[in-house]
Amino acid sequence: MPKLILRCNYLKNSPPAHLANYINYIGTREGVEKVASTTSSLPATDRQKSLITDILSKIPDANRMHEYHDYIQRPTRENASEFITQALENNLDIIAKKKNYMDYLANRPGVEIIGTHGLFSNEGEPVVLSCVAEEVANHPGVIWTNVISLRREDAERLGYDSAVQWQALLRSRVQLLCENCKIDSRNLKWYAAFHNESHHPHVHLVVYSSDPSEGYLTAKGIDAMRSAYAHDIFRQEFLSIYEKATEQRNQLKEQAEKSLLFLLQQMQEGVCHHPQIAQQMQLLSRRLKNTGGKKVYGYLKADVKAIVNDIVDELAKEERVAECYQAWLKSREEIQHYYKDSEIEMIPLSQQKELKSVKNMVIREAVRFGEGYLYLEEAETGIERLEEISEQQTESLATLQGEDMPDIMLGQTEMEEQEPDRQEEEHGESVSYFARWTDRYKEAREYLYGTMGEEPDEEAAHEIMLEEAEQGNAYAMHDMGKIYAQGIGCEADKEKVDVWYKKALAAMHYVEQKKSNTYLEYRIGKMYQYGLGTDENMEQAGEWFSKAAAKEHKYALYSLGMLYLQGKGVEQDEETAYSLLFRSYSKGNPYAAYELGKLYETGCGTEKNQEKSENCYRVAFLGFLNLEKRSKDDTLWYRIGCMYLHGIGTEADETKAEHYLTKASDYGNTHASYQLARLYIRQESQKLSGESGTAPDYAKIAKAVKWLEESAAQENPFADYAIGRLYREGTLVAEDMEKAVFHLKRAANARNSYAQYQLGKIYLEEDTKNIPAAIQYLTLAAKQKNQFAAYRLGKLYLAGEELPKNTELALHYLKMAADTENQYAQYALGKVYLIGKDVQQDKELAYDYFLKSAEQGNIYAAYFLEHWNDMPHPDLFLMATRLMRHLEHIIEENVAGRKSGGRRQGIDRKLARKIRQKKIAQGHAVDDHEDMVQTQ
Repeated sequence: MPKLILRCNYLKNSPPAHLANYINYIGTREGVEKVASTTSSLPATDRQKSLITDILSKIPDANRMHEYHDYIQRPTRENASEFITQALENNLDIIAKKKNYMDYLANRPGVEIIGTHGLFSNEGEPVVLSCVAEEVANHPGVIWTNVISLRREDAERLGYDSAVQWQALLRSRVQLLCENCKIDSRNLKWYAAFHNESHHPHVHLVVYSSDPSEGYLTAKGIDAMRSAYAHDIFRQEFLSIYEKATEQRNQLKEQAEKSLLFLLQQMQEGVCHHPQIAQQMQLLSRRLKNTGGKKVYGYLKADVKAIVNDIVDELAKEERVAECYQAWLKSREEIQHYYKDSEIEMIPLSQQKELKSVKNMVIREAVRFGEGYLYLEEAETGIERLEEISEQQTESLATLQGEDMPDIMLGQTEMEEQEPDRQEEEHGESVSYFARWTDRYKEAREYLYGTMGEEPDEEAAHEIMLEEAEQGNAYAMHDMGKIYAQGIGCEADKEKVDVWYKKALAAMHYVEQKKSNTYLEYRIGKMYQYGLGTDENMEQAGEWFSKAAAKEHKYALYSLGMLYLQGKGVEQDEETAYSLLFRSYSKGNPYAAYELGKLYETGCGTEKNQEKSENCYRVAFLGFLNLEKRSKDDTLWYRIGCMYLHGIGTEADETKAEHYLTKASDYGNTHASYQLARLYIRQESQKLSGESGTAPDYAKIAKAVKWLEESAAQENPFADYAIGRLYREGTLVAEDMEKAVFHLKRAANARNSYAQYQLGKIYLEEDTKNIPAAIQYLTLAAKQKNQFAAYRLGKLYLAGEELPKNTELALHYLKMAADTENQYAQYALGKVYLIGKDVQQDKELAYDYFLKSAEQGNIYAAYFLEHWNDMPHPDLFLMATRLMRHLEHIIEENVAGRKSGGRRQGIDRKLARKIRQKKIAQGHAVDDHEDMVQTQ
């Protein structure tokens, strides 16, 4: 039963003879059995049943009324009375005189009085009942009467249980009346009255033209009015349906759409082998070669159109397509059932106007085929998911790269304590420069980080560390720089940070010059590496690390190894890096163990060995836990938290990860804040996608966004990349392409290959297209061995559509991606060498590439291998699959409320997001799926 019913009739001066016996009843209300509350639930009386039978036989469509549906469901006296009363009232226009009709609408029991009666019209237009009644009674033309009825629960829920809301709706839809009743807006006359009926509140709407020759309402016009009123009244529900289908992650309102999305997923996983479609496509391709003008359906000759229609209808016979089409029709019916109870007609797919772009898609593919286009798009199913997995893996490996180690409490043999070496006058006092882990310095660190039995005391740490620094201890001076940088026990102060780090570096240099000190050489190297008290200077850092590493200092070996691994300050040499890190690892350095784990995992500088990798990670994890017991430091908490977070060297445990990362973040560790933000973002994204079954915590998201932006401000390229992706995707935060590009560019400038790749993709999109910029960023990413950037570059140069075709460059980048086991690049190369259009045909090499791709799960490569000996032309066998892909996207867009061009019917994606943002400010609940974090 529809949620909204619109009945349309017209008034006549003389009532039909077969209904004359009802006039007295309507005027006096005699014959209506008014039921008391004590008898309302009793079965309908015989008299009521008899009258209902008479009404059904003489009043058209009375059986489609809400009240009749209620009576059928529960045939009580109350429901019978409601139906009899409303059925007769709905047909007053047929059986009563015009003048009586207007008077009744304005004054009947239950009408909401506006002034002295219930009639209303356009805003500011006075309604004098006697004048209106007289005018209607004497009008020689057609007077259309309409009754718009809702269920009581819908009226109350949506605010349509009062005249005010109906006034606003009808006044906003005056043009709708003009268009569908075929009345000039200058001649339009309309009046309405709201009747707050107990079960089904409704409004009577009288429409006519001051020009008696005007006024004609068709069945199509009535449907258009039903649809428009339903969309207005149930706007929020319609928007919710569209949004859920568009985002494809929220629970859909009806099973039809759920089934459709499931079928779409099935289509993505299958291959359609259809020789008949292949033959028809070949025929169409030949015909189109000889066709001039535009290659679009509307411009083609009838016989060519027939070929196109045959292809589309042949596609519709495929089981998966047929099921998908049926489900699509059901999804259309869900909206229609708000105002109609008829089923949507099942017509051939080729005749379905809402999916007419399927035909132009077929034509486009036939033209491409005739031009020798090399099809690669079909290989991209799931590529975005693989990109995401690869990105996460890369980030988890790079998480700790370059992060400074804590200043670990050294063993007695490593300390090499020094006596005071220098006396200086500072503020009139003598200052001694030295570098020792004195008892006072150790005490300050215990206050700074806390002990197993005591919580940190930032004020005491600041006081004692300052005292020790002023005594000339270089290590305390260094820590004072850190204290002011992170605002521990004081306000953060960049100027004081620079002052203390410069003092620390000067003191370390002087002490080391007096007497060679391996540990000091290492610490000085760290100062140059991170630009503390001086400009960042990797060459100088490398020299100092080399001095200490020559004496087998395990931390210097590690730091120098990292420079060789990254090619900073020294020429990149992965094998040398592996050797240095292994020497450090052999001396018990857990940091080196962690990096060795990565090298064994990736095969960088050594052979891949998963067993050794896992063993190194485990050693690193246990080593960090042991160090954390003896030397509490935010960098240690950060590392342990990350390993728990990513399950490196231990079982993944988000609770423990959050504990350690929070401790580090509370001490101003921006890397920890970044990882904690990523954890929160992932958790809330899972909620939004329905994986956890709970609503997202938008306060938590806002906190995560704040941390990411703070970390990005500290020039953390991973944070810039993460916040850029958030603003680009526009799911957890409001979409902001300007901010997205800003942050991605900063990350890209810091050599983050995934940021470079994302920028390349952005500049390839229609709204932000900039081909030179796209090529620039994709090339930068490819140079850093980003396989997806290399693959996309290869495709661009091979297709020659966005930029001049360059087969040599195309093969270069495709092979670069294929060498990193990119299944899509391997598949593309297989097709290139199989077809032999741009290169010399090499079936043996093609087979090898297909085999490599198929071994990674590429269904298209596997398809070629299965049909290796029976394909007259390789593209013909995949043509039907490609057409199915296009059909899938078109149907998916329409189910989501979009037109074929990617625009939503009624509301586009960006507008929908703006609406969501506005609704947040209005306090909409989370379960409306209208919440979104708004950032400035």
